[in-house]
Amino acid sequence: MNAVLTAPTHRMPAPPVYAPYPETCTCTPAVRYACGHCYHEQCLDCGFCTMGSCVCHCEYGLGFHPGDSPPEGPMFWLGGHHAKSLSTWGVPMCVSRSALTGRVTLPRAAEAWVCDSGAFSELDNHGGWTIGACAYVRELRQFRDGIGRLVWAGPQDWMCEPDMIAKTGLSVREHIDRTVGNFVDLMAEDPGVDIIPTVQGWRPGDYEACLDLYDRRGVRLADYPLVGVGSVCRRKSVKDVQAVLATVAAAGLRLHGFGLKTQALETCAEYLASADSLAWSMPAGTTRCPSARASTRAAPTACTGRCAGANASWTCCTHPVS
Repeated sequence: MNAVLTAPTHRMPAPPVYAPYPETCTCTPAVRYACGHCYHEQCLDCGFCTMGSCVCHCEYGLGFHPGDSPPEGPMFWLGGHHAKSLSTWGVPMCVSRSALTGRVTLPRAAEAWVCDSGAFSELDNHGGWTIGACAYVRELRQFRDGIGRLVWAGPQDWMCEPDMIAKTGLSVREHIDRTVGNFVDLMAEDPGVDIIPTVQGWRPGDYEACLDLYDRRGVRLADYPLVGVGSVCRRKSVKDVQAVLATVAAAGLRLHGFGLKTQALETCAEYLASADSLAWSMPAGTTRCPSARASTRAAPTACTGRCAGANASWTCCTHPVS
């Protein structure tokens, strides 16, 4: 991930030295940084680790690669429709850029979060992207600094569902070419924010072509700790989702599934390092399971709700919507 992370030009003064984390803290190793701080406490609060290599001596600034999952199962980012949920829900979240742009003030994140690029809204409303790579990177930097706790962001990819192809008037292969080309452009901007590459397509062969195109463009996907898989969230057949994820996983990559719903999460967990879904956050994140742990990186505990179709490999904090 060295190609994505950039160190600041000028090193800011070292932050104050914090005392070791308390012995009474119950956080598991999966949610700790290399320096021992919990991801929801001192290390991010000091603000230095978000600027490059961590002066608290955390490896990679995070202590773990984005997307690394605890041994109990894939990491789950709860989707949120509104910006304010970042400061109020208190769980790792995925929020779209389209919910954040144009705001006079930005919320301060209560927990770690990832930023969806809002590609669906762009293509659905405009038939293409209305901002370039430079402007997108500028927004991500604002979110990183203004909201805090941003772990990674998605690229400006081009979905390949048939209705999206009809809206743009382009071919699936052109969408793939633009997806890969945009990631190359984003890396050229030296973003200072982790942006994960995303593989696009419609049929399994399309995803293989996308993998090959990344390689031909000089992007070694295996060097990235997480690779997104797009155009899977609105498929009606879970078998189709499974076929796509199995195809991409065969390349030996750690995968993030964008927008997967309950049945797909249950069926395809073995292929995923992480996933996000808005289907779990209705209605408005108010249906929390009372016996589940609040953090989705925590080890699973006994749950009285239908957590990911009762799949014990997923840890939930809300009831999914079927």
